[in-house]
Amino acid sequence: MFFRILKKDLKRKKTMNIILLIFVFLSVMFAASSINNMISVFGGIDYFFEKAQMSDYVILTLNSNGEDPTEDIVNNADAVKEVRKESIIFFSAKTLKKDGGKYAEFESPGLITSVDDAKLKYFDRSNHVIDELEPGHVYVGGILADPDKTKIGDEITMEIEGVTVNLVIDGYLKDALLGSPFMGNPRMLMSDEDVQTILSDEKVRNADCGSVYYIDTDDMKELTAQLAEVPNALFAQPASTLRLTFMLDMITAGILLIVSVCLILVAFTMLSFTIKFTLSEDFREIGVMKAVGLRNTSIRNMYMIKYLSIALVGAVFGYIGSIPFGEMLLKSVSDQMVLGNDNQIFVGILTAIAVVAVILLFCYYCTRSIRSLSPIDAVRNGETGERYNSKSVLKLHKSRLSSNLFLAINDVFSKPKQYASMIVTFTICLLLIQMLATTANTLMSDKLLFLLGTTRSDVYYSSTDKIMETMGNTDEETLPRMIKEIEDTLAENDMPGKVHIELQYQLPVEYKDNKIKVVMQRCSATKTTDYKYEKGTAPLYENEVAFTPQVLDELGAKIGDKVRIEIGGETKEYIVTATFVSFNQLGKTGRLHENVDIKDSDAASAFAFQIDFDDHPSAAVIDERIEKLKEIYKTDEIFNAKDFVDVSTNSAASVNMAKNMVLIISLLISALIAVLMERSFITKETGEIALMKAIGFKSRSVSSQHTLRFLVVIVIAQVIASILSYPFTKLVCDRIFAVMGAISGIVYEIRPFEVFVSYPVMLAMVVMVAAFITSQYMRTIHADAMGNIE
Repeated sequence: MFFRILKKDLKRKKTMNIILLIFVFLSVMFAASSINNMISVFGGIDYFFEKAQMSDYVILTLNSNGEDPTEDIVNNADAVKEVRKESIIFFSAKTLKKDGGKYAEFESPGLITSVDDAKLKYFDRSNHVIDELEPGHVYVGGILADPDKTKIGDEITMEIEGVTVNLVIDGYLKDALLGSPFMGNPRMLMSDEDVQTILSDEKVRNADCGSVYYIDTDDMKELTAQLAEVPNALFAQPASTLRLTFMLDMITAGILLIVSVCLILVAFTMLSFTIKFTLSEDFREIGVMKAVGLRNTSIRNMYMIKYLSIALVGAVFGYIGSIPFGEMLLKSVSDQMVLGNDNQIFVGILTAIAVVAVILLFCYYCTRSIRSLSPIDAVRNGETGERYNSKSVLKLHKSRLSSNLFLAINDVFSKPKQYASMIVTFTICLLLIQMLATTANTLMSDKLLFLLGTTRSDVYYSSTDKIMETMGNTDEETLPRMIKEIEDTLAENDMPGKVHIELQYQLPVEYKDNKIKVVMQRCSATKTTDYKYEKGTAPLYENEVAFTPQVLDELGAKIGDKVRIEIGGETKEYIVTATFVSFNQLGKTGRLHENVDIKDSDAASAFAFQIDFDDHPSAAVIDERIEKLKEIYKTDEIFNAKDFVDVSTNSAASVNMAKNMVLIISLLISALIAVLMERSFITKETGEIALMKAIGFKSRSVSSQHTLRFLVVIVIAQVIASILSYPFTKLVCDRIFAVMGAISGIVYEIRPFEVFVSYPVMLAMVVMVAAFITSQYMRTIHADAMGNIE
């Protein structure tokens, strides 16, 4: 009997059951894929590092005049358990050409490694170790492993210091050191024959070579202190810091997990509405079943079997769909890392079972109202006839609204519980979209400029060639000459201005028994008071310094303490006067006073050349001049402040992708909800619709009223979402920026029209179209249906 009733119910409420099935399917698919992806990425970083044989600590150095004093320091350090040295050659964007023109644009210096000298394991996209290469063939990695920048099969020419090598790109490699987009450095893996050809030039050996030291240790604190003396280190960080560079790849997986949770909440909300609606509609059947002797438990079990059937079917197809869906979402991450998840099938099945179990528990809770129904309800048509409060909230005689709009608003406010599920659902959808849009916009705005440790300028000119020429160059006039040449070029082209550049130094910093290497920023053309600080006051004298909280935590120091910094072979005490937040080095950096006596040639790296025009032009004029400068210098690496932040963080694209995905999903969910709810309203309000038609309302008028209800609901949802948007964004997205190094101080870029107008209008249009199309079913209802309760 139960199964006959179940079969009849499934056929009778086909639309509602199908939509409910879709929600279960989506819930399981998103939950299983996102949980598996989180496990793959979280565990994947360690798995990748283990497969690549990454060490505990990494030092990247640039040889000075062909000499590398780092090797002796590393070999004499007691805390070093094992060390592997990998020789590298630095190259810039101008060295790569195709058909006589520049092949690819990138800012940071690239690294060339011989496949025979490689001390890490490098993998191709199929996760096979690259251990052999023919002369003239190369694998590219880092930011060059991007189809938008390079193409597999391209024939290119590399020319360094007059030595030319012809190369064919065989594929993209996965690199544990430079594979994260956050690192920003390209890598080229070549045959040893091609590397030796490049090294045949003495200038290359003296000026363009360096080393990567992979160091294992049992005492990281002691090792850090002993290696703080390493000179000319371009990068010196433990593997734990390198792991953080890949953490940004978890943004999409994390966001999708949030979407999954929200989707499950939406599914439960819709399930609750469906169950309550079904029970209120089945009052006659339930009353008759009780009259013939069926107990509450038996009736309740009948409904449980129905929802168990729907949940099981949805879970099976949701699990099947989660496999290709998860692979699609993970593709961008798997292109950079060797991922391993041996329990993918088990986790997916377990997630599906968990969703089904939660749905059943929820259904059991919602069907408790069956106990309150009695056989007499079948006689009374499910009504007691009692109502003590006025049904209408608005007064028709006081309203100037059209009849359809008045009825729509009055329906929503008169029966808030009936529309609460829709309001909650649309609010969640809007919140997710607004949060991701605000985060993406922030990552592309100049509001994050202070997190890069630079002052605001009109133009930022990133030149890998000029920066590489400065690094390790003993001629102290090199950098001033470059700046003068840029200023002369500006003057000659009728846009005079001043030029400066932020330099970065790897310096040993010591406090009590703790000694670490810190990247210190300094610019002689600016003042320390020009920068933003979190606590304390800017360094005002040469013996004062500022650090990020991460550095102070590692040192065990605080504002007011004195630290010892070695500059140019001389150690002096400096007073910590302030803290600030930064994206640089994932938040581990400091700032020296502009008058500190330190050589430009000792810089380990530098930011872009910053140009400030003398005539203070408008944004439009600045953009015109940027295009002109691109033509003059034959490069695309010239930006305004917003674009400079975007290219420096290199994260907006990932968040934008997640936002677009959530937008599509939200529109789909909202359309399904509109269909489900409108179909339910028509069934529930058959008598009312028939009455309206009997007194003269046309079908299109009743349809308009029903459609306008959804518009009212979305307006309410948008008001709630607008109030919650900023705190919700901070709650979720502050964690993303914390991974990048900015643990506080984020000011979000909120674009009101996009966030509070365009997305809600888009959602409203989709919902209203879905509701309007569904409402056409009421054309089958005629005036004589007023007394029909079937």
